[in-house]
Amino acid sequence: MKYVFNAQRLGYRPTLTTLDAIAQSLAIGPIFSSAFVAFLIAGAAGGAAPLCTLIGVVGVLALGWLISLYARRGGGAGAIYDYLRRDNPTFGLFAAGIYFVGTLILVSGGYLVIGILGVQVLGTYLNLNIPFWVISLIAAALIFMVNHLGIRITTRVQLMLSALSVIPLLILAVAIIAKGGKDGNTLQVFNPASVPAVPTSVPSAGIFAGILFAITLFIGFETSASLGEETANPRHSIPRAVISTVLITAVFYILVIYASDIGFGLANSAKWASDPSPLDTLATHYVGSWLAVLVDIAVLFDALAVMSAFMATSSRGWFALARHKLLPSGVATISSRFHTPLGGNILVVIAVLLVLAIVAISQTKISAAAAPGYVLTVFGIMSTAGSLLIELIYIGLCIAVVRLLLQDPEKWWRWLFLTTALVTPLLGIYGSVIPFPRWPQSLAIYLMLSVVVLSAVWTLVIRFAFPNRLGTISESHPWDKDVEEEKR
Repeated sequence: MKYVFNAQRLGYRPTLTTLDAIAQSLAIGPIFSSAFVAFLIAGAAGGAAPLCTLIGVVGVLALGWLISLYARRGGGAGAIYDYLRRDNPTFGLFAAGIYFVGTLILVSGGYLVIGILGVQVLGTYLNLNIPFWVISLIAAALIFMVNHLGIRITTRVQLMLSALSVIPLLILAVAIIAKGGKDGNTLQVFNPASVPAVPTSVPSAGIFAGILFAITLFIGFETSASLGEETANPRHSIPRAVISTVLITAVFYILVIYASDIGFGLANSAKWASDPSPLDTLATHYVGSWLAVLVDIAVLFDALAVMSAFMATSSRGWFALARHKLLPSGVATISSRFHTPLGGNILVVIAVLLVLAIVAISQTKISAAAAPGYVLTVFGIMSTAGSLLIELIYIGLCIAVVRLLLQDPEKWWRWLFLTTALVTPLLGIYGSVIPFPRWPQSLAIYLMLSVVVLSAVWTLVIRFAFPNRLGTISESHPWDKDVEEEKR
């Protein structure tokens, strides 16, 4: 039974370049992660944080290579869903539910931290007191408009925000390294012996735990895959974008984390891990308070770029599923003027509004002093759950690619890449559940498991109630044919 495609497709014609694809993946948080994830690596691995980051880079590069194998076969707006359903439609649908709910959770939770960051910046530098949810709503409206006007505008705005955001952190890193940090430049940061003997700020400490957080730095590097349908040469551009993104962010992360490590001093990792704004502290100490202002603004700008990229990926995923009649047809609605996924964008905005409403209402029941901490706790739960769901799909990609590797057994070295790619997300998940987190952080695990169960139920309903919508896929995609015709 052949799959029945809906004729709708995004974009008037595939015009995006490799640069646009890189902009989409690169927007997923280099600055944001440096501010909100890097200190966790220090809390686990102490002075060996750069070593953990380097090891994490190796694992993520293997994952990038794996995803590039899929991308060379083609794909559309469904990204990971399109990759997996080509060989197993049932598994592809199950994975789609997990992956796109994961991105929806990440984008919804992200607006919480945008609101908190906005409150801090406006309150500190302009003496304005505005509720976090007002700032979140304004940001959501702006990002919706950018995504609605066209993906080329979206990617260029994301690239501009990312480029502007990276400048203050590069200035900070170069300044710290030039001054030698607290005790001078040293290669001891790549020595496992630099790990603290006693946990500092995380339940478990050591190289192993540090690697887990290092992997989290790169979550979302594969999101350029969602632009396959709108890219002029996706089989060429998407693999290059994925690998380029990992390499670019790897250099940036190692530079910033090394600078932060020597900036606080290898023996003072506990201070780095417990500092609520470590980048501000370093900027004020090594350069001046003016750079701390720019760092705060850079983190806020980068958060906007992150939400824009996740919105682009999530909305296209839901659009692809609805186009294949696996969701209500309204979700497959596209803008007649801009040919963007209007239904998918609206679905994302609705999810954001629901999260903001729930958190804003529940926040009124606690003290004003505790409110920011409460919002950040909710963000932490949602970001952990979303990351775990995406890491599950990384594992699914590793399992599904075995069939592809068996077709060319002479390239034995590819199995080494697969092994590394598989171990990376397994470590990430293991470190998130062992030891089992305390309440309320444990809600992230329960939320992740709930999504997996719901996705399984949804897949079974489609599989047995609407089997004609879940046939085998052997032919090329209609947009692939369009691309070939345009090339000729």
